Amino acid sequence: MTIERTRTDKGTEQQDNEQTVDDQPDAKPSIKRQRDHQPDAYPTGYDPFGETRVGIGTADGNIERLIRHNEGRHHSEGNHSTREAARDKKRITQSLCSSIEVTQYQQQQAISAMGSMNLDRFGQQKRIEKVALCTIRVVVDRDREQYFLNGKDPADLDLTTVDADQFPTKLEEDSQYDSLCEQHDLPKTDRNTITRLVKRELRQIGYFEREDRPLR
Repeated sequence: MTIERTRTDKGTEQQDNEQTVDDQPDAKPSIKRQRDHQPDAYPTGYDPFGETRVGIGTADGNIERLIRHNEGRHHSEGNHSTREAARDKKRITQSLCSSIEVTQYQQQQAISAMGSMNLDRFGQQKRIEKVALCTIRVVVDRDREQYFLNGKDPADLDLTTVDADQFPTKLEEDSQYDSLCEQHDLPKTDRNTITRLVKRELRQIGYFEREDRPLR
C-alpha cells in the first residue's frame, strides 16, 4: 500500500509539472532577435533613404540620376521641360555671346530678353540658336545706339556734323557675327525675318519700357 501510494503521488506531481509548463506563455524573443528581424529594412521598390542625396548613396547607386533629381532635371519632375528650356536658353545665349565681342551688360540683357520670350510664337523659326543670335543683335545694336545718342533724341541731332566713323557699328557688319550665323545655318534673309519677330515679341511684352525708351 505504501509503495503504491508513493508511486501515485510521484505520478500526480509529474502530471502537475507538465500541466504547469504547458500553461506558461511562449518565451519573449531576445533583443538581438528583435533587432535582426526587421521586415521594413527590405526595399519594396523605393530607394533607401541614403540614396536620395548626392554623395551619400552606395557605390552601386545611379549618381547621375540623383544629380538630375537634385538639379530638377529629371523627367519625373512636373515642370522638367519648362526648366530645361529656360536652362538651354541661358546656356546657348551665353555661349554665343562668348564667341563675339559684346560687353557683359549686353550679354546679360540678351540672356534676360531670351528668358522673357515665348519661342513657340516664332513658329518654324523657334530654334534657340537662331532666335538667340537675332536677340543678341537687337540688344547690342540698341545699346550701341543709345551710347551714341547719349540720352538725346535722334531728332535733335544734326547728323550732318557727325563723321561716318562715329556712328555705332551694327552687329550685322561684324565678321565674327556673320561667321557665327553661317555656322548655325542662319542666312541673312532669315536673320532679318527673325530679328523682326524678336522686336515684335519684345514690344508686346514691354521688355524695354522700364527704361522709358521704346524699341524702334
